[in-house]
Parts: sequence; structure tokens; C-alpha cells
Amino acid sequence: MNSLSIGVIGSSLKENEKRVPIHPEQIDWINVSTRKKLFFEEGYGKPFQIQDEHIADLCGGILSRHEVFEKCDVIVIPKPVEADLPYIKPGKTLWGWLHCVEETWITQAAIDLNLTMIAWESMHKWNRKGEFQYHVFHKNNEIAGYAGVLDALRLRGIDGHYGVNQRVMIVGSGSVSRGALQALKGLGYKDIHIYTRPSHTFIAPQTYDTTYHQLGFDQNGELIAIHTDRSRNPLIDEIAQADIIVNGIRQDLINPIMFMKMEEINRLKRGVLIIDIARDEGMGFPFSRPTSFQEPILPIAEAWYYAVDHTSSYLWNNASWEISKSLLPYLPTITKGKSSWDKDDTIQRAIHIRDGHICNERILRFQNRSADYPHKILKNPE
Repeated sequence: MNSLSIGVIGSSLKENEKRVPIHPEQIDWINVSTRKKLFFEEGYGKPFQIQDEHIADLCGGILSRHEVFEKCDVIVIPKPVEADLPYIKPGKTLWGWLHCVEETWITQAAIDLNLTMIAWESMHKWNRKGEFQYHVFHKNNEIAGYAGVLDALRLRGIDGHYGVNQRVMIVGSGSVSRGALQALKGLGYKDIHIYTRPSHTFIAPQTYDTTYHQLGFDQNGELIAIHTDRSRNPLIDEIAQADIIVNGIRQDLINPIMFMKMEEINRLKRGVLIIDIARDEGMGFPFSRPTSFQEPILPIAEAWYYAVDHTSSYLWNNASWEISKSLLPYLPTITKGKSSWDKDDTIQRAIHIRDGHICNERILRFQNRSADYPHKILKNPE
């Protein structure tokens, strides 16, 4: 099969999204044969004080945004939104954070336009037994946790070095939580409690200022906290003691877990700050929903709720650097064409839709679609 061209989008129609997929300072890290198949959107290097002429000398060329979508086989676009639809042409491949499971509009567009969708959120490293090792973009997720904490604390005008000592609760043990923990420790917080799921690795060694607890379920299916002395109590009792709560847990969209019920909202401390980095709508907290950089923090009863849905854009330059480092190793595989994609587990298992045909069963289940093309949305039985 002939090699494929890759169009790299630098601008975003998503509000306050400034990250780019390939950091301009890393373009010359790419081998020349692959680099010449890359075409960058005009103005790509402007935020970095790098001229188009410099980038053009390193790659296949500079194109307008419209031309990138028109002429290139694979479009690298970190955060597509519905406003991008008029640009997208039939038969193309999109490569970015696509969220086809949750987002009906992008799934329907892929079906209608016979698109192939390679989802960054599903790009993982696997061992020879096919077992998960780590997420390719884990550094970006770490920055999301780190930046979200910085931004939320700034908005509330608080810091761990000064003022009243505050109890911090972190739910989750992955990259997001690791970034949040680094930020909180750097800002002087010393009473930090981390709640992890049983099968997950602890994110850092236990220290004098960090206590680990395990999440579990009681006989009624309610979330509980299991402490190091094996005592246990309802998670809502832990939530009720916290001054700052960080949610970094990765939800199973088909079977999400809830930390509390809406009728328990009066158990929250007055003025508690909830930093919901995971921000899965209607999951974890019953009131969870994304917020924006324009309106980042909302009052919920007597609590404050922060859930900016792309917090790593707060540190967009650093995030772009880490995204780029993660993406570069896969560029040669992508340019070699679709036949090579199935030989790479990371790419093959991240293909959610292939030429308009859904190949990720979770999309079918979450959106209640038929398994048969064109994957119509099924009516729920009355």
C-alpha cells in the first residue's frame, strides 16, 4: 500500500485549547523520510516564535487548515469539536482524543463519512501476553492533575504553606492523581489521604504526610474506605471530613461508580473545594459536569466545584512537549499505511472505528447502537 500523508493541525476550535500534537522543537527529531510526509497547518509555530518557513524546510510543507483536511490522508487533531465537521472529508483518518464512546456526534460523523478513528485515549503499551502496561500519554494526564490543582487553588486563594491546615482527599491512583499529589505537596499540604482501588498500584511510597486507603464495597454495593488497620467505614464519611477533594479516578463508562448520592450533598463541609479532574458527567459525584476556563468554578450547595475539561492546556507548552514525545514513535507506523497498523498493538487496539464500521464494542453498548453497519441507534423498549 502507498504511504500516507499526515496533516498536523495546530489551531483548535475548542475554547482555550492551546496544545499542539507535535512540538515544533521536536520536528527535527523525526527521521527525514517520515518528516517529508508531514504537513503542518499554517501558523503552527507562531505560539513558539517559530516561523512557517523554518517548519516548511523540515517537513513536507505548510498548508492552510482547509487544505490539511482536504489533502492529507491522516489528520492529527488533539481535540476535535462539532465545528470541525465541515472541514472533514470522507474516507479520512482522524487521530487524537476522539472520545467516540461518549460523543454520539463524532461517532455518527465517522459512520456517515466512512472515517477511521484512532483514539489517543485508547493508546496503551501492552506486554507480550496482551496485558496493559501503561497509557502512552500518561505524562499529559499527569500534567492535567498538576495543572488542575494549581488553577483551582489559585481561584480559591489558598495554599498549603499558609492559613488553616486542611485535610486533602485524592480519589484514584493513576497519572492524574500522581500529578495532583505533586502539586499539593509542592504547595505545602501535609494531611493528604489517597483512596485507591484494590488492583491498582500505589502512586508513591507512603510517607508521614500521605496516608493510603483502599476503596471497596459493602454488602449493599455502597463504596467504603478500608484503612491500613483493616477498619472500614462508608466513603461518604471520609468525604465529609475533607477540605479539598481531588477526583482522578478513571471511570468505566459502562459501569461507573458513585462516591455519594445527591441527598448526601449536605454532608459536604462548608467551603470544601472539589477538584474534579476526571470530570465524567454524572459519574463519581452526582452533580459532576465539565466547566470551562471562562467559568471554571461553580457553587454546589455550600461547596465549590472545579471541573475544567482540559486542564493540561493551563500548561499548554509543557503538555505539548510531553504529547509530542509520546506521539513521535508512532509516526512511521501511521505513514506506512493501514496494513502496518494491525502489526502494532498500540495502534491496532486504539482503532475505534475503521472505514465507518465500529470495531469498539463499548461504543455500541454506551450509545445503544446496532452491531450491524450503519450502526443505527436502537430504540429502548417501552
